[in-house]
Amino acid sequence: MKRLIHITFLLTAYLSFAQGDISEIEYYFDTDPGIGNGTSIDIDPDAEVLNQNFSIPTTGLSAGNHKLFVRAVKDDGSTSYYYSQSFSVKAANATFNTANIDGFEYYIDTDPGIGNGTQLSLAAMETIDQSFNIPTAALSSGSHKLFIRAKNSDGTYGAYDNVAFSINHSPAVLNNYDITAAEYYFGTDPGTGNATVITIPTDETLDENLAFLTNTLPQGSHRAFVRVKNVNDVWSLYDHIVFSVVPLAEINIANINSIEYYFDADPGIGLGNQVTITDTETVDQNLAIPTTGLPTGSHRLFIRVGNTAGNYSTYTHTVFSVRTPTFFNNASIVAAEYFIDVDPGEGNGNPITTSGDSIDENVIVATSGSLAQGDHYVYVRVQNADGAWSLYDKQYFEVSGTLGIETEELSKISIYPNPTFNVVNIKLPNHIIIESIEVIDINGRLIFHSQESLSKIDCSSFSNGVYLLQLKTSSGALSKRIIKQ
Repeated sequence: MKRLIHITFLLTAYLSFAQGDISEIEYYFDTDPGIGNGTSIDIDPDAEVLNQNFSIPTTGLSAGNHKLFVRAVKDDGSTSYYYSQSFSVKAANATFNTANIDGFEYYIDTDPGIGNGTQLSLAAMETIDQSFNIPTAALSSGSHKLFIRAKNSDGTYGAYDNVAFSINHSPAVLNNYDITAAEYYFGTDPGTGNATVITIPTDETLDENLAFLTNTLPQGSHRAFVRVKNVNDVWSLYDHIVFSVVPLAEINIANINSIEYYFDADPGIGLGNQVTITDTETVDQNLAIPTTGLPTGSHRLFIRVGNTAGNYSTYTHTVFSVRTPTFFNNASIVAAEYFIDVDPGEGNGNPITTSGDSIDENVIVATSGSLAQGDHYVYVRVQNADGAWSLYDKQYFEVSGTLGIETEELSKISIYPNPTFNVVNIKLPNHIIIESIEVIDINGRLIFHSQESLSKIDCSSFSNGVYLLQLKTSSGALSKRIIKQ
């Protein structure tokens, strides 16, 4: 069963933030040591989207199944949710398995034991890429988990893969009733109505900041689930978020008496450039930090403070650039504009009223009903008195569909694999017809257009990076971010 056992691991990471650059990643195996305590890999230069290979050593891991977790760290110190990958370590003296896959078994929710699941037979082959119909008619309404594992011609099973799904045997109806209750739980579902109650106002929609008590949770990664109930006592499917519980920081009661900074590489605690200050409980002052001697390009400035007990804080840092004098533009801004997804050309965007040498404005961007459900980017650029347009900035946002049949139908469209090497497949429900397909690159350029009802798109000629795949269908429009590796 080739591809099921690995003794080395090469990770291709596809991690991104809505805004801000990734400055490093950290990884760990099996158990979360807490944010900031994993093995760090620096990213130089920092990148908005991370698309590269990393060689992760597995030396010291026991033979058997393991899980690798990776999360990105932004240049302001915030972290992404983790990305995970299951893999196996085989003993050095073990015999590698080269037999072909000749079947699968699956089970739902509870593992009946290897070989005791529902069997799916197929012709023996090295790799499998096909669809299976898994019956769910006998399952109760609610949340479930499907597990599947492959078997080779020697009778050996691989590690399982799994996916969560929900069953609702009631006929689908439009929900026009107000929300009257909400509840949350961590990890295992206690059953509808049995979770921790959240007090909310009765309303058609819920837009509240919810406070979850995590003081009883052990350190490590967890999942919080939320669901709501309407006036007819019907519960929604849950939403969830992944988060980590880390140890409480020790309270520091000693005054701050020094600051040190360094660029790019840490010389060691106490060995940075020292800034002496008067002992104080907090520091709120501007520091003039010389950059003479730094080469042209991107750099990172790190700052940490020391207290009278001789302890240093964890650092804060910022990304900056050193440029030649000719790089800077001193002409005033005379115009600004924005556009969504596709660049109409300089001067042809939606105008933003502005004036002066800089922009510090709240810009209201109209997102009319004509926008497709799903992922989008808004771009802003400015023009100076010399007639030159700036490089535009961009911000990701999402358009959620309104409750109704159209939204439900669009959610059944599958776009896979994502990330992809060469081909993106589009799987539609039988009654949906594609009217047009467009692919837009991260710079707002339309690079592919078709009015055929295609089932796949060849991406082999695309450069690596992030794209928007936009579908106009007989049931509405959908926009989806895809990554070409």
